[in-house]
Parts: sequence; C-alpha cells; structure tokens
Amino acid sequence: MSDGYSPDATEEQKVVAKDVLNKIADKNVQDTVIYGRYTDTSDRYDMAMDVCNYNGPKETAAVVAECFTRNRENVHLLDVAAGTGLCAVELRKHGFLKMDALDASPGMLEEAKRKGLYDQYIIDILGEKTLDISTDTYDAVVMCGFSIEILQRLPITAFEELIRIVKPGGYFINTGWMMMYTDGGEVKAEQLRRQLKTLEENGKWKFVQLKHFKNYIKGFDGAVSVHMICK
Repeated sequence: MSDGYSPDATEEQKVVAKDVLNKIADKNVQDTVIYGRYTDTSDRYDMAMDVCNYNGPKETAAVVAECFTRNRENVHLLDVAAGTGLCAVELRKHGFLKMDALDASPGMLEEAKRKGLYDQYIIDILGEKTLDISTDTYDAVVMCGFSIEILQRLPITAFEELIRIVKPGGYFINTGWMMMYTDGGEVKAEQLRRQLKTLEENGKWKFVQLKHFKNYIKGFDGAVSVHMICK
C-alpha cells in the first residue's frame, strides 16, 4: 500500500519531508511560531512538497485559467500565502505574468525571489489588520495550501480585507483539503465553512464552484473553491 510519497523519493527525503510537514502543521503552537517554522524549513520546502506529491498548485492554476480565458498576461493576481512560489510557477505556464506575493514568512519569500516569479514581495500577516494594498487592485486573489491550522483561526475580517482589494467581478480562489469544504467534514474547518457562507449571505461574494480533485498531497483529496466578488 502506498504511503503517499513519491515512488522516486529516498528514505532520507521522506524523513525530511515528514519533519517539514510536522513542523508547519503543528496545531499546538501559535501562528507566529508556525510562520517562523515556515522560514526555518524554507530551504527544504520545495523538496518536501515534491516528495509528498503536492498537486495543489497545478490544480489551482488550471482553475484560475478557467476563470480568465483571455488576456491572461494582463490579469493582476495576488498570491496569498505564496510561500516559495510553487503556485506562481504553475500560473506562468498558463500565461499569467502580473503577480504579487503575500506571505508572513520572510524566508519563504526569499526562496520565491530567487526564482523571480513576482513583481512585489509583500511580507504581512492576514488577520484583523488592514493590508497596505489599495482597494480594487487585483483581478483575483489566489490562495493555495494556506496552513489549515492558521486558516481555521482567521477572523471573517481577514476575508473581507481580501474582498476589498479585489475588483468587483474578480475572484477569490482557495485550494485545500477536500475535507475542509464538506459539511460535516473536518471539524476544525467548521468556522471557515461558516464564514464562506456568511459572506455569500451578506452579498460580499457569490459561490461559483467547488472543484474536487484527487491527490492534493500524499494521496488525499483536495478541492479548489471559487467565489466571485460582489461587494
């Protein structure tokens, strides 16, 4: 039976990948500690995700491409929790060129800078605060692989802030574990599901689709959630 790791991975690589995942998915520490752990593991992150068969960025980019079928080189995207830029790599394959990155981990963004993927590299924390970004700046916010341990604790104002910086008719596209989105699914994601629905009920955005896919990471199912911004 497969352990979910790449068949080409060595035992040493699997140990490293497991260590990276355990550190960044620790629910028993504060958010600031997790951000620090992302920085501490940034030099091993890409390798760990490759070993774990991480397909989230590829699936995310495909859905973004479905939302923008023309003039992709002029579509302005904000990659939230951009990390080392794995999602941007896939987005570029579809012709998206205007991208900014936002992440709370300086170390992760340093890795992304080495790849030259974004126009701006914004170090900031998503939460209660107002982002230093003008209203209606982006055509879409893309979020792939945001730590579920942090995501479950985000206040609804964090999502309202992302809505603020996206143009009406633009999109909020978020990719994660399928169990995050299923009613009666992952218990710790109940607040997330409730907030997504509340924002829809309040006319902030409208639900477009939830695209289920196999093999998000280590063989587990994933989903791409799409909402259109209304305000």
